[in-house]
Amino acid sequence: MIPASGYAHGPRATPQVAIAAVSSAMARGGLSHAGRIFLFLSTHFQYEINTTLRAVTQVTGSFDIFGASAAGVFSDQDWSLDAPAAAAIVLPAAMPFNFSTDTHFALAAPNAINQQWLNRGGQRFGGIAGDATGNGAYAIWQNGRQHPDFIETALTPRSIVVSQGFQALSQPYRVTASNGLMLDTLDSQSAYPTLRTWLRQYDLHNLMAGIGDSPSDMLWIPVIGVDEQKQAIMLAHEVPVGMNLCWGHFDSAAASQDLGLQLMSQLAGRAQPKWGLAFSGHRRAMAGSGITEPDWNVLRSALPGVPFAGFYGNGQIAPLAKSNQVVDNSVLVALFD
Repeated sequence: MIPASGYAHGPRATPQVAIAAVSSAMARGGLSHAGRIFLFLSTHFQYEINTTLRAVTQVTGSFDIFGASAAGVFSDQDWSLDAPAAAAIVLPAAMPFNFSTDTHFALAAPNAINQQWLNRGGQRFGGIAGDATGNGAYAIWQNGRQHPDFIETALTPRSIVVSQGFQALSQPYRVTASNGLMLDTLDSQSAYPTLRTWLRQYDLHNLMAGIGDSPSDMLWIPVIGVDEQKQAIMLAHEVPVGMNLCWGHFDSAAASQDLGLQLMSQLAGRAQPKWGLAFSGHRRAMAGSGITEPDWNVLRSALPGVPFAGFYGNGQIAPLAKSNQVVDNSVLVALFD
C-alpha cells in the first residue's frame, strides 16, 4: 500500500467524477481503505461541493478530506483548465506522517489572505482557491466540511520548490512615495516613466514589480494598470516607502526551464520522493499552446512514477527567505518521503 494519485473528468460536474478520481488513486496504490485524501475540484463543482464530499466519504470511509476548488486541476496523469475535473492524492490509512508544528500545508479563499495569519508562526505552503481573477467561484474544505476563509494542517515536506519564473528588466529603484495600491514615485521621480519603455515591449499583464534586495528573495507583484495623468502605476499589493523595486516580466519558456532546474537540484543524488503536491497559476498554464502545458510536462519528466496532484489557482502560498508570502504566476512543488 502506497500513496497514489487519481484524475478524472466528465461532461458535467457530478460526484461520480470525484469518486472516479479517488477510486483510481486507491486502485493504483493498492488501497482497500483510504487514509487522508487531498481532493481538488474544478470550479464547475460550485453547486455540488457538499454532495461530492459526502459521496467521497461514503465510498472511501474517510472523513479526512482536505482540498479546494480552482480554475483547473491536475495530477501526474492529466491536467484540465476547461472541463469538470477532479484530482486526488490518497494516502494509506496506516501511513505515518512526517510533520512538525512548525510547517503547515495551507489553502485559502482569495478574500481571506492576511499577513497575520500567514506569519503567525512557522512555515506555510499551499495555494489560493478560485480562478485567476479571484472573483470567480471557489470553495475550500477540511475534514469533509467547507470552510469560509482558510484551512491548514501540520505537514512537513522533505523539500519545497518555488519557481516564480520572472526575469528582471530594469535597474533597482527606491520607492519614495506610494498611496495604497498606487506607486507614485521611484527615486523621487514619477514612477510611470520608469515603466514606459517596457510597456512598449511587453503586454501589461506580463509585467511585474519585483520587491526585494536580491533575486533569490524577490517578491513579484503584478502590475494592474497605469495612470498617465498622475504618472503613477497601480500594483496588485501595497509597496511601502523605502523598499527596493525593479521591473520584470513573465517568460513562459524561461519559467518552465527554471522549474526544471530547481527540481533537478532538489532531486540530485537523492531517492525519488514517494508523492507530491503542486500548485500553479492559471496564467502559467494559459501560456502554453492550449494542447500542452509546459510546467506539467516538466513535472512529469522530473518526477517519473511519482504521484502528485494540485490545482491552477489564484496564487501560491510560499515560504520565502524571510516570511510566508502569497506569490502570483508561480509554481510551488512540495515533495514528501
